[in-house]
Amino acid sequence: MEESAKLYPHVIAYDFMGSSTTYKKAVEEIHRCAKGLKALGIKAGDRVTICMPNAPQTLTMFYAVNLIGAVANMVHPLSAVNEIAFCIRDSGSVAAITLDQFYGKFCEVRRQCDLPHLIITSIKDALSPVMKLGYQLTEGKKIAKPEGADFIWWKDMLKAGESVTDYRHDMDANDPAAILYSGGTTGVMKGIYLSNMNFNALAKQVIATNTFFRPGDKMLAIMPMFHGFGLGVSI
Repeated sequence: MEESAKLYPHVIAYDFMGSSTTYKKAVEEIHRCAKGLKALGIKAGDRVTICMPNAPQTLTMFYAVNLIGAVANMVHPLSAVNEIAFCIRDSGSVAAITLDQFYGKFCEVRRQCDLPHLIITSIKDALSPVMKLGYQLTEGKKIAKPEGADFIWWKDMLKAGESVTDYRHDMDANDPAAILYSGGTTGVMKGIYLSNMNFNALAKQVIATNTFFRPGDKMLAIMPMFHGFGLGVSI
């Protein structure tokens, strides 16, 4: 991602509901998030559950977790309470991020497992001012605003990390980058480790099999991010 940002800083990295983010901006957000995670006390080797739909915060958190040397535990946000709790216990996650609309579900999850840190974000956090207003007047008003002191808002986490300077942890190719869970069709769900090399190899495969790609081209990926990332970030 950083190499792409240096080579093509003004090329669009992703579009989301009418808002475009360049590679330069995407990397800046990743570093802000990494600082916020360090401010929470999350360190190299820790597991962080990302229980999110396809949204910019999902991408940002995934790479930020990697940047500080932690491991992203990817969980389907529509999973049952028992399944989410199992994935958090099994992975030993010390933190999780989810949307405000799933806060009630995570209150139940936390009754079944120990989860020191819960980060709450909202779709509106990734929208332009105009789209944010429209969202608030439609879907947003259907969601009860989480209240209490048992979680931290996404924006507050980012702010908490503003003074952090020592947060980067260099990863080796074979170090774990993420945990994905099997469907459990043959029994209990199983956590599957994927290394940094796994993800880089997948990106290179996308590039190698699509030689017509050029910087600035777009690909529509009809897949959920919690299944893993096949991003050709180095094109």
